[in-house]
Amino acid sequence: MEPTETVQQDTIEISSFSTRAVNVLTSPGELFGEMAVAPVQRTSWLIPYLLLVVMVGLMVYSITNNPALYDTIMREQTAKMRAQVDAGEITQAQADAAAGFLNPTVFLAFGILGGTLVLSAVMFLVPLILMGLAKGFLNYAGGYRKILELYGISNVIGIAGTLVSLIMINMFNSLYAQPSGAFFIRDSYEKGNFVHNALASMNVFTIWQIAVVGLGLSVLSGKKASAGLGLSFGVWLVWVVIASFMGWGAR
Repeated sequence: MEPTETVQQDTIEISSFSTRAVNVLTSPGELFGEMAVAPVQRTSWLIPYLLLVVMVGLMVYSITNNPALYDTIMREQTAKMRAQVDAGEITQAQADAAAGFLNPTVFLAFGILGGTLVLSAVMFLVPLILMGLAKGFLNYAGGYRKILELYGISNVIGIAGTLVSLIMINMFNSLYAQPSGAFFIRDSYEKGNFVHNALASMNVFTIWQIAVVGLGLSVLSGKKASAGLGLSFGVWLVWVVIASFMGWGAR
């Protein structure tokens, strides 16, 4: 049972989504204080999720229609296939066949589809992981939907960050010209370099969102802010190390 169910719902003033979206940026403590006692609002995660789907489409479309950005991706894909051929992982015929699909139309379609699938997995799996960890380390007594609401509304920050990244990569014609450490090495960025990948993870908006999620976990669990922040940043740092070793690049 959610702890919020013990509160008389008719005495709780529930703010609108627009108010919550502003508060998560300006006064998250006030927002999470409300969320701790109010019933779950579906709009808190559904609207950010839909907006992020739109942002995925805009990002892929923008890259497809920017020759400098698109050529960068094609060069990276070609180099990757060449390395696979040299390593004997695929044949030259397979590489040639795959190269035939490297065109803007296919990239746009698969980019949007793939991006949406990854986004969906992250949106619904991350709250599940956070809930399990919060129950184990913070004695969180609530359910999955409340953490989904928390994580969902925090993505308002992610949406703002994506907009900034979209502007920056087109302004500098570089996929790595983002509000992160990758910006300073954008002309020499190497995906196989652990340090470069770690720097790319140090995104200003990502760090902001992680901090907000940590604060929210603290409030929902009735713990000090340091407890939730320690949990959220701890999980994020583990992810950064894994992703950087895997060479997944700027995120």
